[in-house]
Amino acid sequence: MSPTDARRMTRAGVTLSAGEILGKLATLAMLGVLARVVGVSEFGAFSFALGLGLLLSSVTTLGLDQRLVQLAGGEPTSLSARLSSLLAMRLALTLVVVLGAALVLRLTLDEPGRWAPSLALVVAACADTVIEAFRSAASVRHVQSGPAVVLVVQRFLALGLVVLALHLGTGVAGAAAAYCAASLTGVVLMAGTARRQADVRPRPGLVTREHTADFVSAIRVTGLNDLVSMALFRIDVVLLGWLAGTVAVGHYTAAYRLLETVLFISWSVARVLLPALSDSSAGSPDRNRAVSGALIIVSAIYLPYAAVLLTRGDELVGLLFGDEFGSVAIIAWLALAPLFFGIAQVSLSALLSLRPDPAVLLASSLALVANLAIDLALIPVWGAPAAAAATTVSYLVQATVLLVALRRRFPHTRVRRNLVLSAGASVVAAGVMLLPLPTIVGLVLGGLAYVAAWVLATRHLDPGTYRMVRGVMVKEPA
Repeated sequence: MSPTDARRMTRAGVTLSAGEILGKLATLAMLGVLARVVGVSEFGAFSFALGLGLLLSSVTTLGLDQRLVQLAGGEPTSLSARLSSLLAMRLALTLVVVLGAALVLRLTLDEPGRWAPSLALVVAACADTVIEAFRSAASVRHVQSGPAVVLVVQRFLALGLVVLALHLGTGVAGAAAAYCAASLTGVVLMAGTARRQADVRPRPGLVTREHTADFVSAIRVTGLNDLVSMALFRIDVVLLGWLAGTVAVGHYTAAYRLLETVLFISWSVARVLLPALSDSSAGSPDRNRAVSGALIIVSAIYLPYAAVLLTRGDELVGLLFGDEFGSVAIIAWLALAPLFFGIAQVSLSALLSLRPDPAVLLASSLALVANLAIDLALIPVWGAPAAAAATTVSYLVQATVLLVALRRRFPHTRVRRNLVLSAGASVVAAGVMLLPLPTIVGLVLGGLAYVAAWVLATRHLDPGTYRMVRGVMVKEPA
């Protein structure tokens, strides 16, 4: 990969990450306000319904956004037509999911008035999958800034509407309706942005059997993997709600947000990596270097974040949600989950870049089995900490299986040395953050210590990675 290509990919990643950071901050603020206003139990009920909505919405995605990038990357002129077929499938499945959820929620939720807010969050989750389809189409044309802005606008709109609903005294029901309204608005904004900036113009007349068949043929791998992956990502909240109650969900969700908030990094890296690897003009050496670089990025970021969670995580939960939400045990079990998740996401995107790879489904399935086994055995005994342990162990299983498959497809990836160096620098940062300093001061000094230790160690012990990072960050003179 040339320095110019690396810089282009990095700029795209930075653009995506900037939008994701602002969006995540808005979501954190929204949930923080909600938690402080409605309390642990009601916050747990909202989180349970949101998790259920995201779980059900996976039935409409079936991993086909990646398939769209893969197919249109090799045939760019077909993008609008392929997106048209994808949207037709997604909207039909959304109708089935929403109607089925309405019936089941109405019959199964005992508390009066609880089913309507839950259904609103299911609709919101399904709307987000339509947004994701347009966003994936724009990424085929390497358009990242506009969709990133739309994401920020949607999240801040959700924040504003939820705060207004709470101010008006409508509680969880009003907050769910406000969140749904923001998601539906996001669909309109993202569709307009994709049309203006990426010239993506889906319409019913472009739907064809051939393009629909291309998507259907991938469902046996990408579709099942998407269903299993979303179950892996959200099943803990649902099982915790059923087995331990909404108070346990409230505590777990507050801690889990420290994990989920930073996952945008791996998603952004994977979103930039997938079109680059799907480009038929890219050679094998370039692909190996791109995969290595992506794995180094997520490791270099998530290892020090694990140190943050282990040393200052409980303080962060208290700052964001209130002291009643803190739990050292939950946070400690979740500390390494972002690292394993990030490695798995990069590996998955690389394996799916050229064709549906059965290894991704195997990895997700084994991880889900591990997750369910730990949840069902230990949640009744240990509650929320057991769900946290299940999350981290399952992502470790998924990452391990995918890395084995990745080495077969991309045998020249080189990340082990820098992984060790990043771990060492993280230990240095943890030592600084353990000093008796105010939370923010400790985090800032720990971050500076990590960067200094990482740069020093990488420069002398892994000069290849150091030159790659320097080439990406510093534009050489003409």
